Amino acid sequence: MSNHDRLQVAAGLRSRVSGKMGNVWWAFMLRGLLAIGLGVSALIWPQLTLSLLVRLIGIYTLLDGITGFVSGIRGRDMQFYLLPGLVSMTVGAVLLFWPGLTVKWLLIILGIWALLQGVNLFLTGRSAEDSDPNRGLLMTIGSVLAVAGLVLIVWPGAGAVTISWLVVALALLVGALLVFLALRLRRVKLRVDKLGKVSR
Repeated sequence: MSNHDRLQVAAGLRSRVSGKMGNVWWAFMLRGLLAIGLGVSALIWPQLTLSLLVRLIGIYTLLDGITGFVSGIRGRDMQFYLLPGLVSMTVGAVLLFWPGLTVKWLLIILGIWALLQGVNLFLTGRSAEDSDPNRGLLMTIGSVLAVAGLVLIVWPGAGAVTISWLVVALALLVGALLVFLALRLRRVKLRVDKLGKVSR
C-alpha cells in the first residue's frame, strides 16, 4: 500500500472515530465515574429513604444529561447523544424539583429513563459495524440498563433497601463498563491519530 493510500485509510478511520465516539470518549468516562459515585453513595448509605435516594439519582441523571447534551453538540450527533441528553436532563429535573410526586411515580419515571437510555445504547451498538470492538460492550450496557428500567417500572413498590442494592449493583456495573469503554475509545482514537501522522 502506498503512502497516499495509507493516508486515505487513516483519514477515513479518523473521520469515523471522531464523528461517532472518539471525540466524546471523555463523556463516557465522566458518565461512568458519575455512575460509580452514585453506586458508592448508595452502598455507603443503604438505609436512605426512597425519597432521598430518588433525589440522589435525580442529581446523577441531571449531570448525565448535561454531559450527553454537551457531547452531542461537540460531536454533532443528535440521535445518539443530544436527544438522550435532553431526556436525562428533563428526568433529572423532574426527580429533583417535583416533590409533589409520590415515590412510586418517581421510580416509574426513573425506570422509563433507564429503559430509554438502555434501548438507545443498545441500538447504538447494534448500528455499529460488526468489526467494531466496542459493539458488544455498548449492547451489553444497553441491555443491563433496559432490564433495570423494566424492573423499576413493574416493581416500583419495593422497599428502600431493595432499591438501594439494585442501584448499587446497576450503577457500579454500568459505571465500570462505561469507564472501560471510554478508555478503549481513547486508545483507539490515539492510535488512529498516530497512524494519520505517520502516513503524512
